[in-house]
This record gives sequence, C-alpha cells and structure tokens, in this order.
Amino acid sequence: MSEFLTLLALLLTSLAIVLLFHSFRRLRTWASEFIALYTVFMISFLLHAPFTQTPLGLWGLKYNDLVYGVFSPRFSADLMSSRERLVEYWLRPESFEGLVSKASLCPIPYVDYKFEYPPLIGFFWYLTTCISFSVSGRLTETADQFFSVSSSINYVLQSIILFSFLTLCYHYVKKIASLHRLDVWRTALFLVLPSTILYVTYNWDVIASGLAVTSLYYFMRGNYRVSGFLLGLSVAGKILTGGLLIPLAAYLLRDAVRDKQAARNLTQYITSFLAGGLTPFILMYAASAEGFNAFINHHASWYCENCIYALLVPDIFSPLHKYLYVATGLALLSLIATQTLRNPRSLNSLAYASVGAVVALNYVFTPQMILMISPLAVLALDKRELGAYVVADTTNFFLIIAFFEDSTLRTLISRIIPIKTGFNPWTIDSPTQWLATIRNILILITIVASATKQSKLPDR
Repeated sequence: MSEFLTLLALLLTSLAIVLLFHSFRRLRTWASEFIALYTVFMISFLLHAPFTQTPLGLWGLKYNDLVYGVFSPRFSADLMSSRERLVEYWLRPESFEGLVSKASLCPIPYVDYKFEYPPLIGFFWYLTTCISFSVSGRLTETADQFFSVSSSINYVLQSIILFSFLTLCYHYVKKIASLHRLDVWRTALFLVLPSTILYVTYNWDVIASGLAVTSLYYFMRGNYRVSGFLLGLSVAGKILTGGLLIPLAAYLLRDAVRDKQAARNLTQYITSFLAGGLTPFILMYAASAEGFNAFINHHASWYCENCIYALLVPDIFSPLHKYLYVATGLALLSLIATQTLRNPRSLNSLAYASVGAVVALNYVFTPQMILMISPLAVLALDKRELGAYVVADTTNFFLIIAFFEDSTLRTLISRIIPIKTGFNPWTIDSPTQWLATIRNILILITIVASATKQSKLPDR
C-alpha cells in the first residue's frame, strides 16, 4: 500500500510540474529542457528507489549507496541484537538506542556514528535523516517499520537535493558551451550518457560535479572569489574535484609575477578556495576528532577498487596502488600545470584533464565517480575523443551490473576460456575488472589527448 501511495504521489507531482510549465508563459521556453532533466532523473530515481521492484531482476540496477551502502548498515533494527555490528558503525551506541526509543531523532554524522563522506555531504545527510526520523517516528510503531519508512523518506529527500545539483550542473554546462559557441548536442549528451542516467541517484558525485562546473564558469567570467569558493565547496563534497585547482591556479600564476592585478586575482582565488574547502573540514574536526579520524582512516585503508594499477599489481590490498596513484597523479598534474604556465591553453581541456587524471588514476574508481568528469568531457573533447568516451561511459554503466552478476558471468565465460568460477568481482581475473580496465584505458587516452592539446576549442 505504501509503495502504491508513493508512486501515486510521484505521478501527481509529475503532472503538477507539466501543468506549471504549461500555465506560465515565461516558463514555457524552459519546459522541454526541464522535462528532459526530470525524465532522466526520474528513471534513475525509480531504478534505485527502495519501494520499487528490482529492474529485470538485476540487483546492480537497484543497488545504490544512499539506501544500501550508508543508511541500511547504520539504521537497522538488526543492530539492536548485535553489539559487535553496532560499535562497528556507531561512535556513541547510546545515540542509536535513543533513536530506536524515539527519544532523540536527530543523530549527527561523525559525532554519533561513522560517516565516510566529506562534510558537505554529511551536512545534507544530517538534514534529511533528521527530517525522515522525525516524520517516521509519528507514523510508525515498530522499529522495523520506523527504519523502513525513514529509509524511503530519506531517499526521496536526498533525491530532491541530487536533482537540484543535476539541474545546476546541466545549466552551467550549457552556459559554458554557449560561451565557447559549442553545439547544444554536447549539453544534451551529458544528460543521456548511460552512466548519468544510472548513477545520478546512486551516490553524491553530482553535487561535487555541479559545484565544480559552476566554479569553472565563474572562473571564465573573471569572478575569482566566487569561483574559488565554489570549488572549495566542491572539494567538501568530493575531494577529487580539487584537481581543478592546479591548472586554474597555474593559469592565474602565469601573469601574477609581472601584473599586480593578476597577483590579486590569484590571492583572491586561493583564499576563497581555502575558505570554501577547509572550513567544512575544520568544523567537522571540531565537532568530533574521532569521527574525523574515522573518515580519514576509512579512505586511507581502502583497497584498489576498479583501479588501473591492478594490471601491474594483482594484489588489490597492496600499498603499491596508493604509491602509484600519488606518482602518476602528480606527474600528470605537473605536466598540466607546466604546459599551462608555458602557453595559453583551453580552460575546458585543462579542467577535463586535471579532474579526469585525479579520478581515473585513483586507486579507487567506483562507477559513480565518472559523473565528476562527464560534464567536463562533453565540453573539452572533440568528436572522435568523445566517441571513445561514450564507449567508456557505456562500459562503466555495465560495471555495477557485472559486479553483482560476477558469478554468473564467470560460469558462462569458463565454458570458453579457463577462468575461476565463484563470486569475486574485485580481482583482475574477473569480467567486472575487464570492463573497468577498458573504461580506465579509454578515459586515460582522452585525458592525455586533452592534456597535450594546443589552445583550441573542440569540433563543435
């Protein structure tokens, strides 16, 4: 019954949006774009929603981090009977007990429980979980009902936030494309890429992406304070978009030695970036040093997940993957900075190459992370490179499906070539990792092409 009511509410909301755009003349010019955005988003929303059926029986199309990766492990009635699991996730177990008893309905990430995402995401998460628990607490009686309803409400609220940032990202991709007189199909391509559709409500990467693209636009317009602050906020949402700082700072540094205004611009940009980026982390540390350290340790201890270095070092737990990431990432960013200092280059190419390098060379390249580079790719790459990128994006789309179907794929492939059967999608002998490797290589090819490209715009 609750699923039916939820879907009915979504249908009525969709109808209300269509009527709104039809009723107001000023909104009609935006109607087609907004409906396209809304349609793409709703497909992703319904695929991952906890109150819809698993599409085609494929768990990879249903799974998402918001519900199954973050909410369910921390907020479950099962924790009441497992002290070991409770202390694994909760820094203050008494806060969980207060949540179950409905005495305290707003537990704080980093303070009450471990939360592995940066502070901007933690802030949004705190708001939506607080609202969800407060509403659910009035509608339910048992603990199972309480957490189930809360999960659905939280997913809807988080999705509204994600839709807002998808719209922001689309809007500023369009503005940058217009600024450089690029064809409108590039903006549309970002929306219809398979990975955009599947992963926009999977995780929070579109938040960092939207802020980074907006930052790039304001940089191009010469508003360095706003640009720096927005990029800092983007880093507070997903650290990897910080790669954009290197070429943009180098772009300003090139003239800062002989031009006082350029030096002031660089100072404003760096200061604003630090204000937007460091302040949330400082607040996070001030709120709970233990929660901050748990956040750092989580990422420092992670293994090679879909990383390109597995071709060289098959042991996914080897520390060499992290060292290789630091070495290759610094090398490519240094090349980008050096070339920027030597001669003028396309900011679109610089943005894609820098953020793309930090993401694609990372020892963790989960499929949703491609959303941090797709908006930049459609602005920077020429048609042939974009063709390779679309193939990489499509491969990335199937990556999460292959992950959960690894055992089935291994069994099928073992009939043709010798391969171990069973479920192990993390190691290089897995079809899942074959897909990841194809994606990684194709993206790296486009990154190198973009990093070494002379100052020109891509084919429109």
